[in-house]
Amino acid sequence: MLELNNFYLVGIKGVAMTALASCLLDAGKQVRGSDVAEDFPTKNSLKKLAVKVDIDFDKPLPQKTQVVIFSGANGGSKNPQVLEAQKRHLLVLSHAQALSEFFNLQKGVAVCGVGGKSTISAMLAFVTQKLVPQSFAVGVGEIIGMEKIGQFLPASDYFIAEADEYVADPVAAQAAIAKGEPITPRFSYLEPQITICSNLHFDHPDVYRDLAHTKQVYLDFFRQIKTSGTLIYNGDDENLLELADILCGENRRLHLISFGTGIGCDFRLTDYQSSQGTSTFKIRTPTTEILPVQLNLPGEFNAANATAALAALAAMKFDLKLAADTLKDYHSVKRRFEFMGERNGVLCYDDYAHHPDEVRAAIAAIYAWYPDRPIVIAFQSHTYSRTKQLFTQFVDAFAPAQKVVMIDIFPSAREAFDPSVTSDMLCQAIKQKFPDHQADNLKTIAALRKFLQQQKAGTVFVTVGAGDIYQVYE
Repeated sequence: MLELNNFYLVGIKGVAMTALASCLLDAGKQVRGSDVAEDFPTKNSLKKLAVKVDIDFDKPLPQKTQVVIFSGANGGSKNPQVLEAQKRHLLVLSHAQALSEFFNLQKGVAVCGVGGKSTISAMLAFVTQKLVPQSFAVGVGEIIGMEKIGQFLPASDYFIAEADEYVADPVAAQAAIAKGEPITPRFSYLEPQITICSNLHFDHPDVYRDLAHTKQVYLDFFRQIKTSGTLIYNGDDENLLELADILCGENRRLHLISFGTGIGCDFRLTDYQSSQGTSTFKIRTPTTEILPVQLNLPGEFNAANATAALAALAAMKFDLKLAADTLKDYHSVKRRFEFMGERNGVLCYDDYAHHPDEVRAAIAAIYAWYPDRPIVIAFQSHTYSRTKQLFTQFVDAFAPAQKVVMIDIFPSAREAFDPSVTSDMLCQAIKQKFPDHQADNLKTIAALRKFLQQQKAGTVFVTVGAGDIYQVYE
């Protein structure tokens, strides 16, 4: 791929695609792309890159195009521009394949897990950029305090990237599922030197059968770690403990390092405290050193993310004290507990949480940070399939939330409308299980915006979801 020069990215506004575009530009390539007209969280990042974006998937590809890269959205491999590229015998790659071309050139640091991979990846990118810059690709709209979400430095030792368990091409995946054939996860193209796994839960029910299927896919990915490589895993996660035991039994030349709150964890998180604006905790390292850490993010789950990042930085031979000190200046990424500002005395935050465990953690974190303030959780569920499959878990996730509002489910571009599951049903189920809760579906962003404007000073308002709910602040 990197022997060619002219690249066209179909679905370039996606966070992962924008990060890849940045890497291609650093490699001296010509980059152009296409997408829909609406704004994405990558708007500012693409503007900085000065990449031309065509708003029409039916537009013919530029004649000089040599490589076409597609994402899982907008029809994937069946997108009109991708089909044209195939007819012209151009090199056609999924985003996952293209990312691996960069990742596998260097010592790859893969960050996987059903929640936390963007935050851990961003922490690694942020700290290394301040100390010794490395290559990276982080699938977020923006890393606060950094110019880029993707960077390729040919002379760097490491390439840090999110390793996504979702399928590389949803169209091909559905065809494989129909035939009873294996699917191809996005991270299956990566050959890591270091893999970090934040947690392991059942997700993506449109392509994974159950938790057992998910665990097998993760185990296969862990087996792709290079000889004498390192797996850093959450020692508080029973599913990951099970996989670690299997790997130990295989006598692989693999360094296994655990992090978490448990007594047996190699990097043990202790003394967590949270107050408005900061979280503090300590990490007991394998050398019994006690490392104090301060973080500008709420929630013990973010402290765990920081612990995982510091364990990885130790494996990368960075000085731990310097790394922990650098983390004090980390202020999250776009859509990960991002502070959106204050309006008429109402504090506004936005978080990307879209799995029940993530939603539960986000709610717990904001209540711990602001125990004496009224809190409103505004939620937009992401995809019909996830909402339907994990419906009961979603209901339970709102147990601490006294006041909940929702808007309609944000559907994936790869799924059809499903009237059998709605935000109205979710609100009703919450009120049935928790009679003291308020839970109402406002349906639209416009209605949610009006609701926000009516909130009293002192309220904390948190938007939660992986769709477009963040646009309420615009």
